[in-house]
Amino acid sequence: MKNIDRDFAAAKGRAILFLGRFNSLSDEEIRLFLEKFGIRYTTTPDEDVAMAFESTILSPMEEEIAAEAYRRGIHLYNSDQFDKLYADRLNSDAILMSLKLSNNQQRLARLLHNRYLSDALFIKLFAMVDWGGEGMFDNSENMKLATLFAKRFFSKSRFDSATYHSPISVFEVAIMTENPDLLDLMFDLPGIEVKQSRSGARRPTATREAIAINPHTSEKTLTRLFRLNNPAIDYFLARNPATPHAMQEQIFARADEKTEDETKEALALNEKLSPALFESLSSISALWLTQRIDKEHLQYLPDPIPTEIGENEHLSEEVIDYLLEKSDTPLLATLAQNPVLKRAQIEALYARNDPRLLPAIAANPNTPTSLLQALYRRNDPAIDQHLALNPSTPQEILQVLLERDDFEINRALSLNEALPVPWLQQLQIDARLLPYLKENRTFTENILQNLGI
Repeated sequence: MKNIDRDFAAAKGRAILFLGRFNSLSDEEIRLFLEKFGIRYTTTPDEDVAMAFESTILSPMEEEIAAEAYRRGIHLYNSDQFDKLYADRLNSDAILMSLKLSNNQQRLARLLHNRYLSDALFIKLFAMVDWGGEGMFDNSENMKLATLFAKRFFSKSRFDSATYHSPISVFEVAIMTENPDLLDLMFDLPGIEVKQSRSGARRPTATREAIAINPHTSEKTLTRLFRLNNPAIDYFLARNPATPHAMQEQIFARADEKTEDETKEALALNEKLSPALFESLSSISALWLTQRIDKEHLQYLPDPIPTEIGENEHLSEEVIDYLLEKSDTPLLATLAQNPVLKRAQIEALYARNDPRLLPAIAANPNTPTSLLQALYRRNDPAIDQHLALNPSTPQEILQVLLERDDFEINRALSLNEALPVPWLQQLQIDARLLPYLKENRTFTENILQNLGI
């Protein structure tokens, strides 16, 4: 039975037959590799051939030699298996030093074709590529290398393989990778730019902006990005929870000096904001929406209190109780929907008997069943729409709401992930509801399951 490792060990003092062209190494490089193990390279079926490797494309003469080797009982392996054998036995330090000294770009390009090289070695080798002052996709040679990079590091559950040959694949690596060494490398690669998202939300449009917002970027590279003193990059550094507090404070000072309000808002959205910046950013509504708010932060609350604080799911009990004492109806209506509220706090809001708060209470998944039933008995269209949206609403109520066949209620039901699949399929008949159903995880997962995805 064939065993490549055993056959390779047995080839010492003998020869290995190579047929066809190997992308990752030249004939001379294969020869030098084999000599380290006391093995001779040959392209003819000598008597002392111990094993053979063949590429995917052979000439008619090479096919005859391969057939002869097979008849003689010589074990044949493919080029992919040779790449793995080579990668397993490669002296990484030696190859890196050799390439640094020689700057042999052709040899480097060939070696990068070996998909069995470790990611760590590939990154070190890729850092040696000379792009000739051009972009990664500006000429055919650069594109080949960029495609090798994309095939190794770009991966999505569903995508067109043609994406490997597009700059977007490399850009997406900068967005998605969790490898800080890879991000360090990408800082020095030729830049790639993509179009702004149509969603309106500000997203990176250049490689370094993508690196700046990636939470796995090393502090070393974050520092290099900061030193660029680029407002666009500062914005994404401000959003990055990995950005050190001292750097956040410097970004704020720079933004304050340049009146870069977007960068300040980005800092306010940073989930690991420097405590030293809280007071300075207290006038920004986004701060109260996203940050952890404790009792000591109340001293910085602006007047009037930003309604956004009611949506914040990082409020301490003391802060919630403080807000519940207010008579600000828009604020309380926002707070009433917050899923961090406990039963007693929801009941306290309900006890106010303020009809303007009831729809919001009807939407809160923590609202007790007894209150949901009481709200349903009010027969109020606004309340019913919110009940239709609430996954905690009893199913007998949801069924009655579904049977009404009211578009506004059906739109809310379409977003309710607690609805049984047959009910969602019934809603699917109305084409107007499809955009909402596509946001419903229960509905989309059922479709994917049926498709076998």
